[in-house]
Amino acid sequence: MKTLKLGMRDAAVKILQTELNRIGNKLTADGAFGPGTLAAVKAFQQSLQLVADGIVGYSTWQALFFHQRPAAARLTEDDFRLAAHLLDCETAALKSVQKVETAGRGGFLAAGKPQLLFEGHIFWRQLQLRKIDPAKYQAANASILYPKWTKTHYKGGIGEYARLEQARKINADAANASASWGMFQIMGFQYALCGFKTVAQFVSAMCQSERSQLLAFCRFITKNPQMHAALQAKKWATFARLYNGSEYAKNQYDTKLLNAYKAYAAK
Repeated sequence: MKTLKLGMRDAAVKILQTELNRIGNKLTADGAFGPGTLAAVKAFQQSLQLVADGIVGYSTWQALFFHQRPAAARLTEDDFRLAAHLLDCETAALKSVQKVETAGRGGFLAAGKPQLLFEGHIFWRQLQLRKIDPAKYQAANASILYPKWTKTHYKGGIGEYARLEQARKINADAANASASWGMFQIMGFQYALCGFKTVAQFVSAMCQSERSQLLAFCRFITKNPQMHAALQAKKWATFARLYNGSEYAKNQYDTKLLNAYKAYAAK
């Protein structure tokens, strides 16, 4: 959603006023950002200890959209609709990314743990970033620690947690940073772009709910302008390259995204 402030007149202001009324205000939803709307925005920001400047930016939009809407066990149509508002993209486009990243399975395994894939080559780099020599640990940890990408050691599903726990014994933060988490498979080392101060906070959010995973994805996308623009424009090859890496074509990520989008858009 666009940033709004006093004096603006826009369709987005009407959405703002409607959401403010949903939580107890009695504004005229006329699309004009006047003194009454300003007062309601500031009061809402103060109630959640946000910066109470009356400017409706990303943080205020996110807080307002999901305020007093309890998270369900699985994402709802409302969750996708509101998140699409946050990203200014089509709901079908947002759903397509989720569909491709976890084959539509959702954010959690049957055991109640978030979807996870551990990457040994990333763990190698993350140890180096922490001034730890990975070669010292490689012999006893060949299945979780290697300098180049390979899928040979993937166990899939709950089996990935055994690999994660083995890596955590060497260095917990580096291990957490070396896995892709949740329904959007975001790498742990991207925690700051998702709005978290530490990788541990990121992992905690991934374990909370599918909505927490969705909102982390939204923040991650908004911090990557090219990726964000590609999603909005449905430029799937560009989005796949930026989100999945330069090898995206080998796995046909762009084709999978396009097909998923066509299916959702047709509904």
